[in-house]
Amino acid sequence: MILKAENIVFSYKKEETLKGITFSAEEGDFLCVLGRNGCGKTTLFKCLLGLLEPQSGDILIAGKSIRDYSIKELAREVAYIPQAHAPSFNYSVLDVVSMGRNAYVEPFRSPKREDLDYAYTALCRLNIEHLAEKGYSEISGGERQLVLVARALTQNSRLLLMDEPTSNLDYGNQMLVLREVQKLSAEGYTVLMSTHNPDHAFMFASRAVIIDRGRVLAEGAPSEVMNDEVLRQIYHVDLDLVDVKTKNGKEYKVCLPT
Repeated sequence: MILKAENIVFSYKKEETLKGITFSAEEGDFLCVLGRNGCGKTTLFKCLLGLLEPQSGDILIAGKSIRDYSIKELAREVAYIPQAHAPSFNYSVLDVVSMGRNAYVEPFRSPKREDLDYAYTALCRLNIEHLAEKGYSEISGGERQLVLVARALTQNSRLLLMDEPTSNLDYGNQMLVLREVQKLSAEGYTVLMSTHNPDHAFMFASRAVIIDRGRVLAEGAPSEVMNDEVLRQIYHVDLDLVDVKTKNGKEYKVCLPT
């Protein structure tokens, strides 16, 4: 078990946001977390990253409570990939990716040659090594997201948390990023990604966790737990699920409004 959330309860003052969240993720899972705005997804991710401490319940990473990790130890286990990132200085892509080695570099020390090599290897893994010397703010949105994925890989963490990583991308760049992330899960990385788009879960995820008003409404394979009734309940919109088949024979469902 790579990740296990056990009965997580979190409140902002008197408002209870998470109301007993329980789910787990195994090695190689690509798990999508779905739910409408305000359902608790971002709060859950902050708890998983150790940025917020639940009032009750526990989070186990690699079998160990998150409370027992130091900041550096946790950074070696969990990597975070945000929606977007805009540094105040136009660092090179290689410099941005090498920042993922901060958990292994002594304070006030620069990355060593081996750290830069590690970063370059991560760029090669995602087929974006040609961007290494370019300015981070000068590349496309999809390329920036892949750079952030590469930065996460340099942490040598097997658990990747992605909070709506494609929300600011056009359709082509969404597919680019999600295909690369799916390849990582096939290599044994555990990916936990929040999204507002059910089609992303149908097309790429192996499992889905659906959150509604701070509780887990359903958990399991997307095709099994994401039915018309559940999706109407969380998004308050009439829709139909349609089976489609790609040219290469892959079958999955898509959502169509009615």
